[in-house]
Amino acid sequence: MNSMKILIVHPSLLFFGGAEAVVVHLAHELKHLGAEVSILTSAISDDVKTMCQDIPLILPDKMIGFRFTNPGFFSGLRHLAEQVFVLRRLLNAYKSKFDIIHVHNFPATWAVALAGIKRRVVWMCNEPPELWNRERSSLLFRLAYFFGFHVDRLLVRRSIAKICVSDEINGKRARLRYGLEPEITPYGIDGVFFADTTQDDPRVFKKFGLPDGFMLVQVGTVTLQKNQRQSISVLSEIGAKIPNALLVLAGPVNEAYRNELNEDIKRLGLKHKVFFLGHLSPRDIRALYRKADVALFPVKTQGGWLAPYEALCAGAPVIVSESMGASWLIKQHGLGIATSDYTQAVLEVEAHRNHYREMSKSARTWILENLTWENFAQRHLEICESLCH
Repeated sequence: MNSMKILIVHPSLLFFGGAEAVVVHLAHELKHLGAEVSILTSAISDDVKTMCQDIPLILPDKMIGFRFTNPGFFSGLRHLAEQVFVLRRLLNAYKSKFDIIHVHNFPATWAVALAGIKRRVVWMCNEPPELWNRERSSLLFRLAYFFGFHVDRLLVRRSIAKICVSDEINGKRARLRYGLEPEITPYGIDGVFFADTTQDDPRVFKKFGLPDGFMLVQVGTVTLQKNQRQSISVLSEIGAKIPNALLVLAGPVNEAYRNELNEDIKRLGLKHKVFFLGHLSPRDIRALYRKADVALFPVKTQGGWLAPYEALCAGAPVIVSESMGASWLIKQHGLGIATSDYTQAVLEVEAHRNHYREMSKSARTWILENLTWENFAQRHLEICESLCH
């Protein structure tokens, strides 16, 4: 039997975040399992292209740019339409060459539906599309979202044969929104890399100008949904009991949200205790986790699934919100603390440091055995094969 031909579709790979890590690791593992894999996207950075290595890429003649700040209504609508059009055109040109179309992230789902592809489409639904970073959206945006919500449901039900989600929290969202039963396929974690202590660079903290102290670390895009404002509030509240506490925020920055955070920092007198490091390499992130006293993730509902597990593999005690998808396994297997009282949780970790360090070591063992990219890809390959049969 010929090897299965799988086309992975992601809207844009312009920086390496959690969703991009899923695409790259899945492509390599599927290839390792014997599938023929290509990646189709509207844009890709040189860094991500290097990570794809020998995975064939399908790109437009002119790649689409991306603005991280929230666009206006009409410019945002224009960018969405442009992205859907480009993805649809590429899909129409290449869809006949593949057995399975494996889509990731909105609006790739719309492009697949508008390209007329049915029955042989798997969707790795990181989260159903929402107004994640537009909680204060204008009436115009909310009206557009209302109509888009129903269009999204229609197009997904029309084209997607199987929805996959990483956890039961997102499974409930998918059931409610689409009326379809999802497969729960927890992501893999690059656990061996984050557990590796042989290649740490001791100069990393001097490079960033970080002082010694009780270090809270939050890694993730600096946006409303990742909720760095809550981490700043926690830093302020623990100040009396942990006077040497500091907060390190690593990840690409939404400037409008950053301005709001700066106002909080100034008002709370934390100017010399909060550090924005921007987008970092995986090696630098690993070094941060290794030194962190707490990896804190007060994420609301969107994103951040991989980061807590990476932190645990690097040895950092982890505190997560109860609403983020990663909390499902963390609570189920006692890997860290899932709570809404972050301040009390940080004080608890500070008071019992050895206990929570040992908990992190046990969590690392469980992650290395269970949350592997090979397991993730094997399950997705089985789903793809079942659709072909």
